[in-house]
Amino acid sequence: MEFTITLVQIACREGDRESNYKTVERVLKELRPTDCVNLIVLPELFAVGFRHEDYDRISAGIPGPTSDFLSRIAKKHEAYVFGTGIEKSEKRYYNTLAAATPSGEILGTYRKIHPFQEEHDVFDGGTKIVLMDCGGIKVGVQICYDIRFPEVSRKLALEGAEILVVSAAFPDPRSAHWNALVQARAIENQLYVAAANRIGLGFDKKIYFGHSQIVDPWGLVLTRCNSEERIIHTKGNTDMLSSVRKQITCYLDRARTGYDTVQRFPD
Repeated sequence: MEFTITLVQIACREGDRESNYKTVERVLKELRPTDCVNLIVLPELFAVGFRHEDYDRISAGIPGPTSDFLSRIAKKHEAYVFGTGIEKSEKRYYNTLAAATPSGEILGTYRKIHPFQEEHDVFDGGTKIVLMDCGGIKVGVQICYDIRFPEVSRKLALEGAEILVVSAAFPDPRSAHWNALVQARAIENQLYVAAANRIGLGFDKKIYFGHSQIVDPWGLVLTRCNSEERIIHTKGNTDMLSSVRKQITCYLDRARTGYDTVQRFPD
């Protein structure tokens, strides 16, 4: 099945939703709908950033203004739109991805399972891996640090994911890690990976390098890595998964009976 993916690579003004919404609308201004399934992916916490003291002031965005914005963009561009925002937990927050459908409905949500280091001070971790059906294409979703845990991607692949969507805010000096991880998840699972990363300077002086990219099931990076404000747009076809898997038969050759026991020497 044919599809298009558009990654939105932008900077984020901490705690300023309206400014960030306007930036997204501006960079998507020239994007036109197509006849196939369209996916748009935004960076992690694109609307509010990571300055945690802002969160109580501006309140949760999912459900709320961020999920409403995603719905509006999805309807305007006739696309499935993925973006993360803050969701209230019982006592703190979740870093939650919401996906909106071309009709403007919220298809589903995913709570980031792996908060990174100091994020544990603010965010509770989610407890469920999430797979979504987007117009007949199975899309697995992850947020940033999740991509360092290959078992998440493999579980999604085994459940039928054809595309992995990653919404991220990876800063320097980890661009080499990011590039390798995104490509590795595509190669080892023989599926598409669409990873949107933030750019610009954070409030804490972290520099976000971008390198938003789409990698095909063969491991080919389809888009040029860069650190500019821009959209990264390409087409793909899920039929490629079966072609690649016939050439490199990793799924057929999985020796599951050998994975359950670790033999140690000396005993």
